[in-house]
Amino acid sequence: MKSLIVGYGSTGRSFERYLKKNTILFDIFDEDRKKLPDERALETLSSATISSYEKLYVSPGVNLRKYFTPSEIDNLVYESDLDIFFKENESIKIGVTGTNGKSTLVSYLNQALNLASSSIALGNIGEPLLDHIEHKNKYSVIEVSSFQLEKMEKNNFDFSFITNIHKDHIDFHGDFETYKKEKLKICSEKGQTFFCDEYDYRNIAINFVKKLESYVINKQTKFINLPFRLEKVSEKFINDSKSTNSSSLFYALNRLDFKGDLIMCGNPAKEGYEQLKILGPRKVYIYGKHKIELSKLISHPNLSIHENLFEIFEILKKESNKELVLFSPGNPSGNDYKNYIERGEHFNKLKGEYF
Repeated sequence: MKSLIVGYGSTGRSFERYLKKNTILFDIFDEDRKKLPDERALETLSSATISSYEKLYVSPGVNLRKYFTPSEIDNLVYESDLDIFFKENESIKIGVTGTNGKSTLVSYLNQALNLASSSIALGNIGEPLLDHIEHKNKYSVIEVSSFQLEKMEKNNFDFSFITNIHKDHIDFHGDFETYKKEKLKICSEKGQTFFCDEYDYRNIAINFVKKLESYVINKQTKFINLPFRLEKVSEKFINDSKSTNSSSLFYALNRLDFKGDLIMCGNPAKEGYEQLKILGPRKVYIYGKHKIELSKLISHPNLSIHENLFEIFEILKKESNKELVLFSPGNPSGNDYKNYIERGEHFNKLKGEYF
């Protein structure tokens, strides 16, 4: 019998490579039929159309509730990439989740572990799990989302970290309590779970490796920082394009005690169009295809609404003020950009052209 890949994004394509390697016959379902080879495409997803498949391989971003009732979901036979990786890879597995900061912590943990031993960073931070299922490093540091944890059948993390849990992905999970419940599924059943009570993720990584490997890392050792996370691109400009929710935005404002000019954009649907009161910045600029939606949700005495980022840089250039400029969108990219990387690069490009 054939299997079925559900969702043809980066994880779905890694399922495809994995199944081909293991000579498993399969078809593929994705709402965007244009991405699929005709001979493998399943047109609709329902209990009736999947009845002939032996197993489903479900991508994290697929919301099964769109296609099946709760009882039907309970009876589905499917695997996630996490479950396959747990079964087939022999490394010590460290899971990291949280609303904000998880990529940064994964990066620091991976760098610290590579100083003491051998490690690879996988999951949301970079390469799909299944593309590295045969790696021989001692450690796998895996960034996992609430989408992945929802579909994980059994927790086999040796250690796990939760950076924080704030309101996020309400459009997918329905409410905060469900989102929180999925995040907490990462709590290690085999080893230890660490709840981060600080944002010094570099220090957390160093202390973890010291206990795990009895290896002392020099406090002066330089670690590579990930881009677009409160990245100071010049004396005046800070690029926080990775800010994809309100909690990351407020974290940036509080950490910087920010009084300058804030630039926001993106799609507010992810958090249920929540009203936000912005305190601190002198002025808040809003731009992009979601500007009207955002302007109705943002409470600030000095709002400035624009079609695009060019208009804002024109104003900043003319004003020639000495205020700091923080680019912290506070929302996913929506219809403005492909992702936070593209919008972060766009901000840096314009900053370089205008200043």
